[in-house]
Amino acid sequence: MNGREICPGVWHFEEDYRVYCTLLQGKDRAILWDTGQGKQDLAAYVASRLSTPCLVLNSHGHSDHVGGNFRFPLVYAPPLDWPLIQAQSRMTERDCALTPLEVGAVFDLGGLRAQVVSLAGHTQGSVGLLLEEERLLLAGDGLNPTLLLLGREAAPLPQLRRTLEAAQQLPFDRYLSSHSPNPLGKPQVELHLRHLDHLRTEPPSHPGPYGPRVCRSLYREPDGRSVILFDRGLVEESNPSTIPMA
Repeated sequence: MNGREICPGVWHFEEDYRVYCTLLQGKDRAILWDTGQGKQDLAAYVASRLSTPCLVLNSHGHSDHVGGNFRFPLVYAPPLDWPLIQAQSRMTERDCALTPLEVGAVFDLGGLRAQVVSLAGHTQGSVGLLLEEERLLLAGDGLNPTLLLLGREAAPLPQLRRTLEAAQQLPFDRYLSSHSPNPLGKPQVELHLRHLDHLRTEPPSHPGPYGPRVCRSLYREPDGRSVILFDRGLVEESNPSTIPMA
């Protein structure tokens, strides 16, 4: 599998086209962060690389991040996203046993310590994994360069703002996204936050399966850009008077 070592004990690799998982290796235990589409046998892959027990964690409940759960005896997942994971299991007829992945939980792997933090937005239950000593955050889809808030599972826009404000205060310098091969800088979080003050509701060129309710907002600055795709209903639930309508 294509991948690279981000820092000692942290391996970020491509499970399927543009879908990335992360393997954390401590002295005593390991963590597999997300299981991808399920097209690769990650259980065999992990077993070939590790000599320690490995915990399996889901960043959120979308199918491209939980598709390989069935290959493992137990998966930690945020409870708010269990309905998404269980729906995937029913659809594929591939069951997996879940246990709660709670915000604030700390995993000591032996020389590598990871704490679960909330990144609610992309889904209500989205979480990240903070490696404070490495100044690194595993963000799943919570802080992608293009943020997607689509479907009933998405958090409202005020929650996204609270998430971004909280993320700004976390002790990390860079983060890993589940759809980017390389770490992203923390300034992208601040850019997303400023974007919320300039949000627009323009139709996307490719709305995909969500149809005409999808809005696209693009915000540019000299050093970067932020894109947010969101359901128009999220605007209606917030304060539409503050958002320019295209």
